[in-house]
Amino acid sequence: MQFCAQSPGHITGFFVIYKNGSTGAGLNVEGGMRTSVKPAEKDAFFLNGKKKRLEVSRAVLAIFREKFNVKGEVEVRHFTKFPIGYGLGISGAGALSLAICINKFFRLGLSRAHVTNIAKQAEIECGTGLGDVIAENHAGLMVGKKPYPSKGAQELKFAEKYVVLGFLRPIRTKKIIRSSAWTRKINRAGMQCMQEFLAKKTMRGFILQSRRFTLFSGLGTFAINRIIEKIPHASMAMLGETIFIPTNKPRQDAKELARYCKRVMVAKIAKKGARLL
Repeated sequence: MQFCAQSPGHITGFFVIYKNGSTGAGLNVEGGMRTSVKPAEKDAFFLNGKKKRLEVSRAVLAIFREKFNVKGEVEVRHFTKFPIGYGLGISGAGALSLAICINKFFRLGLSRAHVTNIAKQAEIECGTGLGDVIAENHAGLMVGKKPYPSKGAQELKFAEKYVVLGFLRPIRTKKIIRSSAWTRKINRAGMQCMQEFLAKKTMRGFILQSRRFTLFSGLGTFAINRIIEKIPHASMAMLGETIFIPTNKPRQDAKELARYCKRVMVAKIAKKGARLL
């Protein structure tokens, strides 16, 4: 007996931090994380075929066991084509896809909202995210719904089919979201960007506010700021030293981004949210 689930990755353009979550705007990318769960003699966790500690996945399983007293050891296998720690919401995608699998594996019959809350709790406990799992239930471009912190998202219209990614360095999310100084800077910039974006909810508006957030929050490094100065339709993925460009000309934009980033990828913007396979 094995169950599999898939979750898109999520690129946050700008956000606001709340006590138990966040709100903001972003877009989802296909191929975030695919997860499988099957019975085992002892709990084991794998990422792309290699046995790993995977604290967030362990936290998800621990929450299920504590809340529902489920019995039985499991083997968890995660697969992703994306690097972790680069602002693509991959830890959230792993947490959400695992929670979906565990719910089915142990026949708990929980609602998607309940399953999502468990994944979100694990992310917050581990300091790896605040709301990616909420967004990863959706597709395409989106903005968090009221009341805040958001428990859902509004999917928006857009024409772009691809996103080009340029990777520089990872950022430790925990160091940012648990810092009171960073929280003040982020929220000051994020609230302004959120207000302006809600008045013009388009992909162009999203990129404009993402770029403003990158600069005004102080999260943009020298390298990031230099690149987005050169490429006016690019911004920074939160939280990673990663450039993203929504586009319908992926080859052209990938070639341009390769002038500044050694590692460049092209992904499709997701048409579906997290789901059981």
